[in-house]
Amino acid sequence: MKNVAWLVLSSLFVSNIVWGAEAGSWSAQSTETQFEKTSAEVFTTSQQGQANMSPMAQSTTARSVKSKPQTYAKMLTARPSEQSVNHEFWVFDAWVSFQGDEDRDGYFNHFSVEFDVDTDYHTARVYAVLYLGVDEVFKEYHTTSNFSVFSDHSNDSFVVESKLVTGFSPDDYEVLIEVYDADNDELVAVYDGNDDADLYLLPLESADYAQSQVVVVREHGGSLGFWGVILLLPMVLGRYLYQSILTIDHSARFKST
Repeated sequence: MKNVAWLVLSSLFVSNIVWGAEAGSWSAQSTETQFEKTSAEVFTTSQQGQANMSPMAQSTTARSVKSKPQTYAKMLTARPSEQSVNHEFWVFDAWVSFQGDEDRDGYFNHFSVEFDVDTDYHTARVYAVLYLGVDEVFKEYHTTSNFSVFSDHSNDSFVVESKLVTGFSPDDYEVLIEVYDADNDELVAVYDGNDDADLYLLPLESADYAQSQVVVVREHGGSLGFWGVILLLPMVLGRYLYQSILTIDHSARFKST
């Protein structure tokens, strides 16, 4: 029994070490939709050299334009300054919808953000960087390819549907959207939970937190295995309850006499 307890504690200790090493990284996979055309899946990660967009994503993207080069996801520790934006562009509105709460704990790993970028120009090409943040720390989870916006039209909204894969612990997140001019990479608009309550307090978690962690312990040499102990527990409990009932019954009979 001591061996079983020691092995369980050791496994948990090792798991905590591994998890601590991975706690600083995160990843997500997303698709983009505009004008009812959806791109191939894009994988984003904070690990340098692993972020990528498949060639299919560029050929089937809704914009039919060359995608922005992908780099590893960055982290923001401060919101972009209002002075840094171009007021000829703005985000008119944004919406969030949720899917994928497999463990039914109220936190979702599959969700979508739809946003409508407007401009003073008749038409313009932009791209957006999307972040998830808690306590003023924001993790980038998707950079879109270039897409077109048309003045203040409402039918050119852009949808990013994402699945959080790793590195997002269960929490209430805020979405922050940066919009860039695709021609010169200038930051032209910022939109976040301060502008729209729909982007604030979003119950999210990545899939690695949604999955139950199971520890498997194997022992040899005739000692009792971990699952053997688990299977014996109902028998031990049943015997304990049976002995308790007999004791109570015996005490009752003794008092009655």
